[in-house]
Amino acid sequence: MRYLKVVAQDLNGRGTADTLHFSFHDGERLGRDATVAELKRLRVFGNTYLKCAWYNLGDGNVRHLRVFSGNASGDGTPEIVHLHFHDGTQIAYKAAMQDLDNDGELELILCSDVDNDGHANRTDRNRVKALVREFLKLGWS
Repeated sequence: MRYLKVVAQDLNGRGTADTLHFSFHDGERLGRDATVAELKRLRVFGNTYLKCAWYNLGDGNVRHLRVFSGNASGDGTPEIVHLHFHDGTQIAYKAAMQDLDNDGELELILCSDVDNDGHANRTDRNRVKALVREFLKLGWS
């Protein structure tokens, strides 16, 4: 399974993440590093991810996000994109967008409070849409 792993860290102890690390995995091995062309997309992705307030204190990488897609029909277009917010080996919560009729549009959003503000609302759905959109632009699905 190919996935993007994102780790945010608060290295300065100020209560907000100040460092982001992106790694592209192919199975259990590191697939590749980001290319220069991807840096702008990763910046947009990273800014949205930081709004989710899912980061580590110090230099640990216990909390992280894994993003991956599924293509059950085998036609090469993702029918679902998963976002798994990990806390260590446990998945703390999940979000996903799904293409119900395989028309290339991800129309169903499944999410809870992904930005940790105490409310599952339109803002959370918009953050999931933005993360999925930028992930698909990276071509790692």
